Amino acid sequence: MKALIRLSSGIALCGALTAVAFAPAVAATPVLVKQCFVTPPKPLSKTASGTQIDYVIYGKKVASQITFAVAYRNSAQHFLRTVTDVGHFAPGKEIQHHFKLYNDVTYAGQHVQSCVPVKVKWADATLWVAPSSH
Repeated sequence: MKALIRLSSGIALCGALTAVAFAPAVAATPVLVKQCFVTPPKPLSKTASGTQIDYVIYGKKVASQITFAVAYRNSAQHFLRTVTDVGHFAPGKEIQHHFKLYNDVTYAGQHVQSCVPVKVKWADATLWVAPSSH
């Protein structure tokens, strides 16, 4: 009977440790990217017109800078570039910003391979850095 109780306790402890180990990864990103795409060229042009990123800040802190890593592929190259949005970004509000990112490459459609926040500077001067980016 004591062995069964120890085994049950061990299994419960392992489950709790696993939940704790995965909780930071799920809750780690304070920015939700709602949509991200490369904008079509202007008439008579072949180069993209920039990149649109729409996102929401999670939590209760105001952000002052958010850096995104955006991957884009056209017929010639695979690009990975970053762009930083600077301002006063309140949590819970959707932010829709257009950047000059990729306005110098041949347009190959709106689809990006990835668009993720890699760094957030909060208004209180604290910093969040994506776990895989440092």
